[in-house]
Amino acid sequence: MSPPFRERLGPLSERPFRLLFSATTTSTFGDAVEHVALAFAVLALPGAGPGDLGLVLATRTVVNTLVVVAGGVVSDRVPRNVVLVGSSLVMGTSQAITAALLLTDRASVGALIVLAGVYGAGNGFVIPAEVGLVPQTVSSARLQQANALQGLSRNLVGVLGPALGGILVVAGSPGSALAIDASTFFVAAVLFAAIRIPGHVPREGEGFFRELREGWQEFTRHTWLWSTVLLFGISNFVFVGCWAVLGPVVAKEELGGAGAWATVLSAWGVGAIVGGLAALRYRPKRPLLASVLVAWPLLLQLLALALYAPTWALAAASFVSGAGIAMHLALWFTVFQREVPAHAQSRVSSYDALGSFVLIPLGMAAVGPVAAAIGVQETLWAAFVIALACQVTIALVPSVRSIRAPEAETGLGA
Repeated sequence: MSPPFRERLGPLSERPFRLLFSATTTSTFGDAVEHVALAFAVLALPGAGPGDLGLVLATRTVVNTLVVVAGGVVSDRVPRNVVLVGSSLVMGTSQAITAALLLTDRASVGALIVLAGVYGAGNGFVIPAEVGLVPQTVSSARLQQANALQGLSRNLVGVLGPALGGILVVAGSPGSALAIDASTFFVAAVLFAAIRIPGHVPREGEGFFRELREGWQEFTRHTWLWSTVLLFGISNFVFVGCWAVLGPVVAKEELGGAGAWATVLSAWGVGAIVGGLAALRYRPKRPLLASVLVAWPLLLQLLALALYAPTWALAAASFVSGAGIAMHLALWFTVFQREVPAHAQSRVSSYDALGSFVLIPLGMAAVGPVAAAIGVQETLWAAFVIALACQVTIALVPSVRSIRAPEAETGLGA
């Protein structure tokens, strides 16, 4: 029997998690507004074009990737809420300066690239610190619900934030939207600072590179962890490149254009919200295996795209995939936080993030030339086969299948 809805919101009754939830929701909302505003801000600059926007976004991503492992070490040394205070202040200051330059007509592509790098540096600390902070702010029995609520808030904000960003850009300016984004980071910093958790005291004689090495050793010690990260990294390499680059191409040539693609993307967001709600009550006996299996609808997205399926079918696949990914993430982070020692969680999560996402930019860069050489549909079929092989292999890893949830927390799953 599933718990009543009020009980599923139980993590919010615990003050430290309530502060964490409020802080992350606030800053995520600001960033959702910014996603629309930044693109139009760059494109509105004299002489700027898509290539300039690509440079701004790529700079942020590259710096984030370079910083994330160091962010893991720092987040295991320093109280994690303090790390998030610092990263929020860095990102908020970057966005505030960007907004000021835009509102005073002093912005340039070069300045926005530099500020994007500063933002990326601050953002590189977020995942390692937050992954390790969640279990410090909530009781163990409510851990999965806490992770589900974190994902649910992001998905809700992901649907509502861009709409507000579009309104602000049309009614005001990109600069005003970015000023709002900056303010959300400063509010988040105050909320993070109010969290009271025990700090980690480094052992005497520990150095940065020693801690980095220890984090890698802990990461590779868990077969279920490094194998799934490796295979999901390859799957993300082929999936994200095809979906982000070839998806709009198929929509333009086969489905009627941007309206159809917007419908497909919106369906994913709605599905993610539904999946987040489901994750509040779904308690499988083998949570890691369940986490892997509920991610399989991603394959339906590639399959529907490769078949040039009609908009309704592609939107349906996107909806189911969004729901599956929301459940996947809630289960994955819960298993991670239970199986990895608390003192190393930030370092290990930084290697997790690096392995899962480092190949995505390469995939996005490679898919265009590959499609030009062998064809769009052929590229999509090849990506589907590779992703299918990765997902099946993950499910067959013995340690993935062997991890079980505490008996008291199982239900509605096998």
